[in-house]
Amino acid sequence: MNRFFVVIFLMILPSFQGCLQAEGEPQTPTIRLATTTSLQDSGLLTELLPKYTERTGTQIDVIAVGSGAAMSLAQNNDVDVLIVHDPIREMEFIADGFAENRTTFAWNRFVLLGPINVSGNLSETLDYIIEENQCFVSRGDESGTHQKEQELWRMFSNQSEAEFVEDELGYHPVWDGYQSIGQGMGAAITISNELECWTLSDRGTALYRQDNTNMIIHQFNDTVLINPYSILLMDNQHRESTTALRDFLVSSSEEIENYTVKNETLFHGGAPAT
Repeated sequence: MNRFFVVIFLMILPSFQGCLQAEGEPQTPTIRLATTTSLQDSGLLTELLPKYTERTGTQIDVIAVGSGAAMSLAQNNDVDVLIVHDPIREMEFIADGFAENRTTFAWNRFVLLGPINVSGNLSETLDYIIEENQCFVSRGDESGTHQKEQELWRMFSNQSEAEFVEDELGYHPVWDGYQSIGQGMGAAITISNELECWTLSDRGTALYRQDNTNMIIHQFNDTVLINPYSILLMDNQHRESTTALRDFLVSSSEEIENYTVKNETLFHGGAPAT
């Protein structure tokens, strides 16, 4: 009988030792980042985040969604840190107690993408799109880009004779060419290109995707089109790692400025001048 128990013990000993070793091994720290799709679709995060991991040893699980969805994830404690580009809602998010602060570390501008070249300022271009019954693809996903699109329509409605409505798709003009897809920036550009439609994009993603589309980038200097990206920190157990991520991004201005496509800068480091 004693020999039987000895055999059983010897059989289970290796797995028991393995359990002890696994429990004793240091776990690789990981934080969950919810970020706007434009930073992911432009390739900037792929450029930056591995350097953060190499420097700190902390892995980052990236969840790329619209800014509104990212904030919902944070509100439900499903992520540890946010990178978004929706300043008004960011301030409300902090005021409601869901985040402690925000730090802007990069910016670019919003641009209009279209199948043909249209000369004129922002208002004239929007007027052309509606008057010529061009099709327009809206993100329709409560993202920062979608919020900016609605802001532009509200401003434009004050000087346009077009009919506008506010419904489940947000605030927008009423015409047959308006399409809401509920998807990210990359998808909006792809669909717009296939259907020869217009869409609103951040400049970084537009430049990054330019070789894969026939879309023409229309750029304007209007202040309303400035597009700041901010990291929002929350009070959670990963605060040390998320603070280190914030400091890393703030110190990466040169790398952000040097991230180019065909010698075109996709983002500027730091905060835009006010």
